[in-house]
Amino acid sequence: MNLRFLVIALNFVVISCHMALAQDMLVATKVSQRASVMQRIGTTDVTVTYNSPAAKQRKIFGGIVPYDFVVDGVEYPWRAGANENTTISFTHDVTVQGKPLAKGTYGLHIFVRDGEWTYIFSKNHESWGSFSYDPKEDALRVTATPKPSEYREWLTYEFTTREAEEAVLELQWSTVKCGITIGTDVTANLLTDLKSKEEKTSDDYIKLAQLTLSEDAKNVDAALQYAEKSIAMGEEFRNLMLKSKLLAQKGMSQESKTYEQKALEVGEGFPYFYYYPLSFMLLEDNPEKTFEILSGMFQKDSNNWIVNLAMGEYYIKAKNQEKATHHFGKAYEFAGERSKPYARYMYLSNRLILDQMQ
Repeated sequence: MNLRFLVIALNFVVISCHMALAQDMLVATKVSQRASVMQRIGTTDVTVTYNSPAAKQRKIFGGIVPYDFVVDGVEYPWRAGANENTTISFTHDVTVQGKPLAKGTYGLHIFVRDGEWTYIFSKNHESWGSFSYDPKEDALRVTATPKPSEYREWLTYEFTTREAEEAVLELQWSTVKCGITIGTDVTANLLTDLKSKEEKTSDDYIKLAQLTLSEDAKNVDAALQYAEKSIAMGEEFRNLMLKSKLLAQKGMSQESKTYEQKALEVGEGFPYFYYYPLSFMLLEDNPEKTFEILSGMFQKDSNNWIVNLAMGEYYIKAKNQEKATHHFGKAYEFAGERSKPYARYMYLSNRLILDQMQ
């Protein structure tokens, strides 16, 4: 009887503990909800994962988040959220406030001072809050200036002031906001991704050549090696014209002309001449040559919808809206059923622009 009573009592304690734990978890979930925000900057994904507490009419900074929290010479930074560690991850190397930081996931902590915050990126992203924070695990520290803001009841992270290769990550809570600038190098990241790719395609080598030259205009020889690797996988308009351009930059004009002519012969027809004389390189380097190529194609087949589409694109870049609209109209007239919606869109949108100009 006593044994039975003991078993029942133990079961009651276990159940009570589970219920209490469940209630605590429920309360924590309601009080500080789990949240995340992700922003792609260039080709880099930046993700912040945190628990979002409410202000509840409390004094936040200089209050429940104390200023200069140092005891016996030991810093106690804020966990930049609630509950477990706030984390931030980067899919490529980045800069934070202009300082380099390797790709990966970091624990995010903030040492708060009145008028200056120190953002701390810790190599340990699995700790519970900042209670076990160890400065020896720091990967980077940067400072930022907090500013007054509109009231926010819930702590929120938001990416603001976005540009092509950088964005400001802003912490907003109560009447304060504080942002740090995260930057990326798109060219370097693309090069890294392509170089690490195990099985490269002909197109990959073309991109490697372009990006290598974009990173440093002096790297013509390295870019040429990539172009030749692409050609070795099969000659096509793009890689032959790329080699022609690179040879011209080396001052090898005769060899350049030879490869240009070969490229034109290999790429005779479409859709190569729609995509590449315009967007690949010729228009940027030599609009007269581009027009010569497109005009020759138009004379051969003026009813080809892609020829007219290409001519329309050319005249947009040449800032001749009337001729661009005319050729988009012809493209719509001659396009097949599958391609008519796109050609119609290009015609109508450019017709609207033309009407507004008149």
